[in-house]
Amino acid sequence: MNSAPGGRSISLARLRWQGHNVFYRPGTSDPLVLYQVLLKTGKKAEYYLPPALQPKVILDIGSNIGASILYFHHQFPSAKIFGFEPHPETFRILRSNVAEIPSVFVFNYALGGKDTTITVPFQGVNFSGFSTKSEFGNLPNPTATTDCEVRHAGDALREVGVMKVDLIKIDCEGGEFEIFAALPDEMLGQCKWIVGEMHDVSGFRALALLAPHFNLDLKKKMFSPLFRFHACNLANVAELEGTFDDKALQA
Repeated sequence: MNSAPGGRSISLARLRWQGHNVFYRPGTSDPLVLYQVLLKTGKKAEYYLPPALQPKVILDIGSNIGASILYFHHQFPSAKIFGFEPHPETFRILRSNVAEIPSVFVFNYALGGKDTTITVPFQGVNFSGFSTKSEFGNLPNPTATTDCEVRHAGDALREVGVMKVDLIKIDCEGGEFEIFAALPDEMLGQCKWIVGEMHDVSGFRALALLAPHFNLDLKKKMFSPLFRFHACNLANVAELEGTFDDKALQA
């Protein structure tokens, strides 16, 4: 049993995937995350990437319960993966899910534009909707709140010894621009590939920041603020484009 926000105890279920025990919370957003990230395969996978990428260092920003980390480890077993998940309850499950992988390092804080503590609402089942933004007054009927730590992205990565990154996965509910802006210019400029999801209009500011150095692909539906995107560093196009199906995101 684990303790959820508000003191409610919840039971964890277990999925066996590629030799790993993956714990999750039934009746929450967790099963959908596992389906999208681990159970979809090939070009339909949430984080389908060019096989030629072969990253040495991966940042997983917004790790949730660790499904994306497990997926990246399976695809690129020699890579070091650094995961960041600020929600205390979710982090405990994340840590259990990746504990047996020595090349994975996880941290119980969010990356952002500055060091701060924010109060995050919880609405009962959605553990995937964490945001480093604190404006949640219009959210309907939050059942509890949780205080979460946010660290300046550049400072935090320097402290844990990350100076160069090959792949960034980002999914943090609207905080993407602040994170990209806080990363050292050299780190962002040398990153080969970025994949993730944007959640509001600030996502277009993030894409504008990336555009001078990256080829961009995105999928967005009319009337929805959400969109998925891929970014390939212009310096790596020649080695990667031939191994990536550029129609996969639009399927």
